Amino acid sequence: MLGCLRGASLFSSLSDADLACFNNAARARSYKKGKVLYLEGDNAESFYVICGGWIKLFHTLPEGEEIIVDMLTIGHMVGESAIFEHGRHTCNAEVIEDVQLLSIPSNVLKEQIHLSPALAFSMLSSIFRHHRRHYSELALNAMQSAPQRIGSFLLRLCPQDKKKDIVLHLPYDKALIAYTLGMKGSTFSRALNILRQKAGIRISGSRVEIEAMDRLVKFIYGPLAAKYMPEEM
Repeated sequence: MLGCLRGASLFSSLSDADLACFNNAARARSYKKGKVLYLEGDNAESFYVICGGWIKLFHTLPEGEEIIVDMLTIGHMVGESAIFEHGRHTCNAEVIEDVQLLSIPSNVLKEQIHLSPALAFSMLSSIFRHHRRHYSELALNAMQSAPQRIGSFLLRLCPQDKKKDIVLHLPYDKALIAYTLGMKGSTFSRALNILRQKAGIRISGSRVEIEAMDRLVKFIYGPLAAKYMPEEM
């Protein structure tokens, strides 16, 4: 459990002593795809650290339409911000691929923030990094074509230590990926074909093969590609 906690940005810089109370309070949980973790407005009795799998955060409009807020996986937390919202969750959370979680009582986090300046600062830093990532992605998506948006999504899944002949698997179904990226299914299919032709990518079912990461980066960022490529490329 300690390794999973350390993987979350909130806890990564804490001392072993500051982390011990969370480690002692944490309980391992596993949930299948389709499990609703909590609903908007629910009392936040716990928050969660994701050790494996994917969780969707979303709002439901009065008409029943879903608005996806974020997709989170290993190293992310869900439900922790409720301590700043009168102890209630501000969105819905649903498991979209089987997950392994650490469940920690929210009151433990609230108590430790009062006791530890280091944790309070880490909490603020974690929230800031999350919002900066989220808004950077929104700004970038607004400027990209559909194939480039899919390419950016795949690039985030790529291991950082491998630059050629990369094999990965889509973390959840294509229809949900399309919806998350703001596309209709037909647009997504056409964009995939363009990505195959121009970025050297092969997709079969959930399996994705990327010939060379530098080719994908050049397709996504064009003249700015050098800024996003490691020096050894």
